[in-house]
Amino acid sequence: MKKIVVIGGGISGLSAAVLLAEKNYEVTLIESSPKLGGRAYSFYHPKINSIIDNGQHLMMGCYTNTLSFLSKIDSADLIEIQKNMSVCFVKKNESEFNLAVSNIFYPINLLFAILKFNAISLKSRLKIVDLFLELCFCWTCDIKEYSVVQWLIEKKQTREAIQSFWEIICFGTLNTSIDRASASIFAEVLKKIFLDGNDSTKFIIPKVGLSELYVEKCKEKLKKKNNIINTSEKVLVFEYSNSSLIRVITDKNTYSEFDHVISSIPSHQLIKIFKNSKIPTKCLPELKYSPILNAFIWLSKNPFTKKFYGLIDSKIHWIFNHGEYISLTISAAEELILLTNDEIFEILYSELEIFFSIFKKELVTNSIIIKEKRATFISDSESTAKRENIKSPFNNLILSGDWTNTGLPSTIEGAVQSAMTAVDCVS
Repeated sequence: MKKIVVIGGGISGLSAAVLLAEKNYEVTLIESSPKLGGRAYSFYHPKINSIIDNGQHLMMGCYTNTLSFLSKIDSADLIEIQKNMSVCFVKKNESEFNLAVSNIFYPINLLFAILKFNAISLKSRLKIVDLFLELCFCWTCDIKEYSVVQWLIEKKQTREAIQSFWEIICFGTLNTSIDRASASIFAEVLKKIFLDGNDSTKFIIPKVGLSELYVEKCKEKLKKKNNIINTSEKVLVFEYSNSSLIRVITDKNTYSEFDHVISSIPSHQLIKIFKNSKIPTKCLPELKYSPILNAFIWLSKNPFTKKFYGLIDSKIHWIFNHGEYISLTISAAEELILLTNDEIFEILYSELEIFFSIFKKELVTNSIIIKEKRATFISDSESTAKRENIKSPFNNLILSGDWTNTGLPSTIEGAVQSAMTAVDCVS
């Protein structure tokens, strides 16, 4: 029986470990923190005496690898998938506009949905439709050096279309501003969402916390196969001979009996291990990161009726309705991340009152800010080029994680896809 060491207990590492266990490999999973889940987890917060997620992770029907894996770990019934894509967008002064796609005559239904989206002018809608039609014939290799905003301007998108439509999609999918985001990555994401059929456009929201949805189910699968999960154990050094790893040394153990090692930790952590091991790091990308800020607000009376909202031309990009509380997501939150919590809430409450007359600051009974300073890597042209040149320096070290060359931005889908690719490399 082959023995595999998996480093990192985030989504990619957990996915790889479960897939390997299903193939009857003997798996040891090592995670440096006391919890599993990486950047997608739930935790108990004493301030509100409840379990919450570290942030809302919105998935879509185009997450085919993720959906397949959720079925594999018996979590498919713990998510809610829209019957058809429907998103309520809100402009200042409480104007609501629904972008809704019917379930017939794809892809004409998508074009009709955009044409009926009267949050923006007809001229802007027609330009958006033009770009969607061009996407069918768009070779992303031709726009590798473009930022999203450069590409949109070249495609004659109106300023209104860019600010009120494309920008919110870019923030939500790439966690990168349009002036930095890679046009080629953005175009690929648009193709996956909008050009792969009706199911791809549907939003998916977990019914339970992220740990219950993913982490606990993976742990159950691994324990049933008698695999080992070691948390609070940090990998310090790799020892190697010629082109193979021979030992993985942690702060608690030394591992030498393995056929392969799968590293699923972020690139900056792996670079640190390489440097400690005197291994050249030129094969690994030094990526820049973008923060996400999530605010959780408990209300004495919740006036919000929709499950989620997209805000147009606002510092707040998404609002999710959880019943007793709402959560706000601010992507690429460099402007807010360094402010104090009080300063942040002053800005957020002001935004909510501008967009929703139903919201009053007096309704707030409790609030929490969660800052993920390294939430995702920045999906710009520089990172795309670096990811294309990633190569493991050892024949028995396989690299995994959303930062590897998946062709996707930093998402759960990218993490799962990378795990599947890594497992296929085990031979």
